Formats: sequence, C-alpha cells, structure tokens
Amino acid sequence: MIVSKSDYIKYYQCPKAVWLYKNRKDLIPDDIAEQMAGALANGQAVEDEAYKLFPNGVAIPSSGFKEGVDNTTKLILDKTPVIFQASFWNKDLYCRSDIIKHNPEDNTWDIYEVKSATKVKPEYIPDLAFQKICLETAGLKVNKTFVIYVNREYVRQGPIEPEKLLLTEDVSEDVDVMIEEVDNNIPKIFKLIKDREEPKARIVKQCYNPYPCMFIPHCWRDIPEHNIYNVYLGEKEIHSLLDDNIVDLSDVPVGVITRDKYKKYYEAYKTDKVLIDKVAIKKEIAKYKYPLYYLDYETNSPGIPVFDGYRPYQRMTFQYSLHVQEKPGGEVKHYEYLADKNEDPSRGLAKSLTKLIGSKGSVMAWYMGFEAGCNSEMGERYPEYAKFFEDINSRLLDLMEFFSNGLYVDKGFFGSASLKKVLPVFIPYLSYGDLNIQEGMAASDSWPMLIGSDLGKQEKKDLRNDMLKYCELDTFAMVEIFKKLNELVKY
Repeated sequence: MIVSKSDYIKYYQCPKAVWLYKNRKDLIPDDIAEQMAGALANGQAVEDEAYKLFPNGVAIPSSGFKEGVDNTTKLILDKTPVIFQASFWNKDLYCRSDIIKHNPEDNTWDIYEVKSATKVKPEYIPDLAFQKICLETAGLKVNKTFVIYVNREYVRQGPIEPEKLLLTEDVSEDVDVMIEEVDNNIPKIFKLIKDREEPKARIVKQCYNPYPCMFIPHCWRDIPEHNIYNVYLGEKEIHSLLDDNIVDLSDVPVGVITRDKYKKYYEAYKTDKVLIDKVAIKKEIAKYKYPLYYLDYETNSPGIPVFDGYRPYQRMTFQYSLHVQEKPGGEVKHYEYLADKNEDPSRGLAKSLTKLIGSKGSVMAWYMGFEAGCNSEMGERYPEYAKFFEDINSRLLDLMEFFSNGLYVDKGFFGSASLKKVLPVFIPYLSYGDLNIQEGMAASDSWPMLIGSDLGKQEKKDLRNDMLKYCELDTFAMVEIFKKLNELVKY
C-alpha cells in the first residue's frame, strides 16, 4: 500500500478522509471532477507560467505511475538542472513535485511548490515536508523548499511576465520544523488505512478547511437539516455541544447562540413560526425610490489575467440582467447583456448599461457589496464611465438586508440570507431547479467556454441561452421578493 502526498494532505485535514479515499472510493460523488474543473484549470495555468521561470527545465511527460518514476530517475542521473513534475516512489511513499532544481555546487536539490493562491498558506508546509521526506528517502539531499504563488498586485500590460506575476518565498525553516511531525504521522496513516472499520470523526470545521472534502455527502448523511453548523458557532462551542451529543438545533440550550441573526433563526425553528417585523420592513421600503432598477452581474476572475489592465483574480464583469419598474404597480421591463467575444467584456457592458439606468431612482442588488465592487472597478478602468458608476453606487440598496438583518425570518432559510435559500421559501413558484445553470460559479465558469473555440455554433447558442436565463432569474426573483414585501406591510 502506498501513501502519497495527496493522501497526507487528506490526513492533515481529516484522518477519516484518507481512510475513505483508500477504502471507499465508491462514495465519491460522480460529479466531483466537474465541480473541481475550474480550480484545476486555474491551477494548471499558474503552474505553466511558473515553469517559465526556469527556462532550462525539463518536463516529465504525462504517463503512468512507474513511467513517471523511471523518467525522473533517468533525468536525475543525466544531471538535468531543473525537472518539472518529478515523481518519487520509495518505501511505500510517493509524491510528484511541481519543480525541483539541482544545486551542482553541493549536489543538493531545492523543491518548489506552485500554488494559485495569493499568499503562502499554513497547509503548504506539511505538503512540502512530505515531499522533502520522499525525496530524501529516494536518495536525494534537499537543501531548500519554496512556495511560488500569485502576486495580487501585478497588472497585466501586454504579454504575461512570469517574473512579475509570481512571487517566491523560502519556507525552509517552517518545513524543517514540521518534518518530525510529518514523519511520525506516516506510520499512523498506514495503520489507519489498513483498519477494516471506518474511523469516526467529529465534524467541527474541517469539512471545508482548507479544502472542500469530496466525502461531505457521506459524512453528513445523518446530520439533521436544522443543525448546530447552520448557526456558525466557534470551535469551542461546537465541541462543547458535541460533548453533550447535541447536533440538532432544537437541542441547543438557550444562550449558546449569541449573534442576533442566528438567534432569530433559532427562535423561528423552535417556535415553528415565521418572524416578521412589519414596522421595520415598512421603514426600509420607504428608502426605495422609483424608478427601481434591479441589477445583477456575472463575473469571471481568472488567476492569470486574460486582458490588459487586470490584476490576478480581478473580476471581469461580462453579463448583467436588469429589471426596471418606473412607478409603483407599473410594468416591469427586462434588459440584458452578455459579452460573447474574446475581448475585455466590461467596456461594452458599461456602455450598454449607461443607456438604461437613469440619474434618479434606487438601484437594487442582492448582497450589494459585490455589485458595488464591480462598479468601482469598472469606473477605475474606464474613466469615461467613472461618474456613472459612482452615481449608481450612491443609490445602491441591498434587498438581502431585509433577511440578513432579521426583518423576515423563516426556518426554511436555515439561517442564511442567500438568494438561493430565500427564494424557494419566500417565492415558492420560482426555482433555479429547472435551469441548466443553477448557481453563480457555474455561470462564471461558463463564460470562458462561451468565448473559447472548443464549442460548436449550436453548443454556444445553447450555452448563451442558459446563461441569460440564469442571470434573468436573479433579478426577476428580486422583483417578486420586493413585491411580496410591499404586500406584507400594505395593511
């Protein structure tokens, strides 16, 4: 049995995860590859740029397990100065290193781990410690270990400059401190994965930290819908409740939940009543001035900037949906825009929007901080539209706050104020379930496909239609929600 680097990272996050991966791969959801596709593509793009920092590097061809190890051994014997995707297998340990660099003066090697993040994170240290153990077990002497990561301050102007896009940090001291711990954990992993019985694991916050676990559907299958994890307690509070075998929200003692938002959710669940503060709702509604503009953006934020003027992970706003209502009870008109060419999408979007949003009236969004950020960034990038976006932001109101501030609380929201949680309860005749695109990340990941060359003409037409329908529902949902809020306080 082999323990790989990825196995160790699973163990580092949750020992149960590595046991399941080794013994119950049948529990991995069928769509896991689709869920991870965007992150993997972004990671590969960053890795490709990192390779350019080492022009004399040689890549190990994508091949089978043994072929990768054999090719690595050959390149090392040939004194290759830099190797990409080197594979090592010895004494039941296996790892692939993004980049290893030979130091001929003392015959040592440096390891470079490439990450698509914009800072060095704690979980990278055991990753590199495991690699160092693998390399030294295979007979190499490791000198230093580094993390290559993305410089968030880099602004693209012309071709990508890898030496400016990427930063390199020496983490050798931290890795050396952790070597002993990782070395001691390795035999524990072998013992764990050989056990016949699935290990128990107390669910605290490890299921999504540092990475979303692929076994969440399995481990959470018996967790009640209304549970202690919905109210975002601290780890100390969660442990205390689990010590008393409390998972269901109804069993949580009074006083444990202290944040107002979740106290109201707790009350709604315990009393099985919808909590409505009509006075406060009416007061908030009075702030909304006609004409009303219901606005929603879709964005894509690649780690490697695609167009000039963008930073890594900066939003490219490529789509909007806009519903407009000129007066109370008046007709609601819909407008939309979706950039479908391989060029900076935001300028055309900004030009289109200026023709539709006037200088008076409230602009409404759901979680308006997102739309406000997009507006500010577009205003900075295109000075000719700066005043327009500043004006929009000065009139922006957040429809979500009726729910996030606890003015209307239904237990069916599960303590959340996201549109995906509120809509099916508040407006049950509207649903994302019938759409081919059902959430924002899927919409974001769809745009590169729409402007790319891999899809045929009909496929692009269908995808475009799916993207338009999704974004339109976001703003139409706001129209119907605001309408119902008005009806609630009419009498």
